[in-house]
Amino acid sequence: MKSRKLWCIAVLVPSFLASEAQGTDYLFHVSCQNTNLVVEWKTGDINPGRELLRVSTSTKYPNCTVSDYNQARDRNLPRETYEHVAGVIAGITLIGTIICHFFGCG
Repeated sequence: MKSRKLWCIAVLVPSFLASEAQGTDYLFHVSCQNTNLVVEWKTGDINPGRELLRVSTSTKYPNCTVSDYNQARDRNLPRETYEHVAGVIAGITLIGTIICHFFGCG
């Protein structure tokens, strides 16, 4: 009986860890007239794609420039982070607001 439990743990734990590791993080540098910041998307189990998240970031900051993250330039900038399903949905402008209003995101 003990060996079965150990075998199950040995098989199941790596699969859970692997599924969490499949999430992708996207970082964008946002340059506005008054401020610079980094917007970080931690997608977790969902991944709407880099370009959708770039467009969503640009929509949240309409008068700013959005570019790829550069560690040398951006590592000390403040970060705005959206994490996993609820965070990513909440971070997507307009449609995220509507979805969170009706279904909640927290």
